[in-house]
Amino acid sequence: MRQISRLMILLATLWCCAACSVKIIPQPTATALFNPADSSLTETHDGVAITARLDQLSLQPYQLIDNLTTFHLTIDNQTGEQVTIPSAAIILKDAEGRQYRSITPERVREMVSKDTVYLIPYPYVGYYYLEDQKQWESTQAMASSLPFYAEYHPQDIFVRALPAGPVLPQAKVAGVVYFIAELTSTKGFELLVYPSSQVQGEPRYRFPFSVEQ
Repeated sequence: MRQISRLMILLATLWCCAACSVKIIPQPTATALFNPADSSLTETHDGVAITARLDQLSLQPYQLIDNLTTFHLTIDNQTGEQVTIPSAAIILKDAEGRQYRSITPERVREMVSKDTVYLIPYPYVGYYYLEDQKQWESTQAMASSLPFYAEYHPQDIFVRALPAGPVLPQAKVAGVVYFIAELTSTKGFELLVYPSSQVQGEPRYRFPFSVEQ
């Protein structure tokens, strides 16, 4: 049984290595400008500029059943009025037509709960014995250049999240948006921002990215 669990950990590690070899390339458009400094795209409409870039292709250090992908957004309100962009208005769509709605930090926190590895029945989780998990955590802590992130820190999910609520005039907010999505097998994807959470008509902001193996 322990050999099986260790094999699953090995397969997960190999998958992570494969994901690291994938390159996400922003694709500028007539209205979305490329920023080489951070590989982001910026699009402006009616005085509101949104900058989007891939944050993490696979959220680490959490070992999850569903892959979490994060995007970093900056909303710069250059107008004289408040603007609100609800998280439900932000959609991710890949080249195969699959669409993903963003999920709340609360949902992410639930997914990465520290006790999840003990509650999910084997073989859906890579740790069957406490010894196996502790050995894995120790290995990750030694290998990571950021030891702090080799442990569970669910509070970071809320600290890094894009703030909810209106953006004041002449102000900006920044943070990450979470999606349950696995993008390494697709040829490309678009991050779409609609005028409202109803997601009707054409998106107001469109940020395309290609995926190169």
